[in-house]
Order: sequence, then C-alpha cells, then structure tokens
Amino acid sequence: MSTLELKVYEIFKSKFSEQEAATVIEYFEVKAKEVIEEKGQSYQSLQNKDMEILRNEMHNLFATKKDIASLEVKIVETKSEMIKWMFIFWIGQVAVTVGLIMVYLKK
Repeated sequence: MSTLELKVYEIFKSKFSEQEAATVIEYFEVKAKEVIEEKGQSYQSLQNKDMEILRNEMHNLFATKKDIASLEVKIVETKSEMIKWMFIFWIGQVAVTVGLIMVYLKK
C-alpha cells in the first residue's frame, strides 16, 4: 500500500472497523481498475474508429489521385487537339489573306 492509501485506510479505520475500512479501500481499488479497463477499451474503440477513418481517407485520396491523373491525360489530349486546329485555322487565314492580296494585285 502507498502512503496515501495508508492514510485513507487509517481515516476509515477511525470511523469504521478494520474490516469495513479494508472493504471500502478494496471497493475503491476495484472501481479504479474497472474505470481504467473501461477507459482502455474506449481508447481502443476510438483508435479503431480513427484507423477506419484514416483508411477511408487514404482510399479517397488514392481515388482522387487517379481522377486527377485521368484529368491530366484528358487536358493534354485537348491541348494537342487545340494546337492542331489552331494551325489549321492559321493556314486557312494565310491562304485567304494571300488570295485577297493576289486578287487586289491583279486589278
């Protein structure tokens, strides 16, 4: 027993019999152990919930990264298509401009 337990035991012993004081101290020890075990189980339960939340978040993160990668591929494809059509437009503009200059010069 610790010093504090001895002091508490002595206080109870002065009010109650030795047997009653020992019973009260034993009751508090049992209750303390129950509380500690309960807290341990609740901490374990919280830890399991936290791990499950973390797993879900990691899964969502990987899914998001896959989505981003597919979007990047689509953006690159769209960019190359835009560049192709821009060149076609520029060639068309140059042809029309040259044609107008040729018509103007022949007059």
